[in-house]
Amino acid sequence: MEAPCPDKIWQDAGGAFAIGYVLMGVVNIGLGFKRSPPNKRVLYTFALLRKKSPKFGGNFAIWGSLFSGFDCTLSYIRKTEDTVNPIAAGALTGGILAARSGWKHSVQAAAFGGIFIGIIEAFQHMMQKRMQAQQEEMTQQHLEERKRYEEERKQREGERKKLNENGKSKKNKQQQNGENDLD
Repeated sequence: MEAPCPDKIWQDAGGAFAIGYVLMGVVNIGLGFKRSPPNKRVLYTFALLRKKSPKFGGNFAIWGSLFSGFDCTLSYIRKTEDTVNPIAAGALTGGILAARSGWKHSVQAAAFGGIFIGIIEAFQHMMQKRMQAQQEEMTQQHLEERKRYEEERKQREGERKKLNENGKSKKNKQQQNGENDLD
């Protein structure tokens, strides 16, 4: 279940910060070991981590909070939760973040943001359909197994009843034969 919009904005900003921080940390570890002098690799790597990772995480947090804010605003205005909202939010976020570079760059960033989020939404929709098909298949298999189990159980109960009836009739015959022998 998704959080309400104000909480969602904070959660997405924090999650985006963590993603950016970790991603830049991995990149800086690689760059630190590659570019540093052999005797100061660890110090150089940690200096890069302290210097660049928080900035990159902050940039991701700004992107995440803008995106979530636009997504929530569009959901409120349109009164719907569909794939158009995130795509438009991605385009608006890209355009706003590139606004200082001029109209041309802003439009390009908006187009890229919308297309990028559109690809993510398409992939998410495809995976959701696949999971739904698997769930339906598993449910159908479960129902078939349950039906087979019920049929087998009824068959076993029928066999037990027959055996009990046969056993009772044999006992009755033996008892009758025993009474006849006594006479």
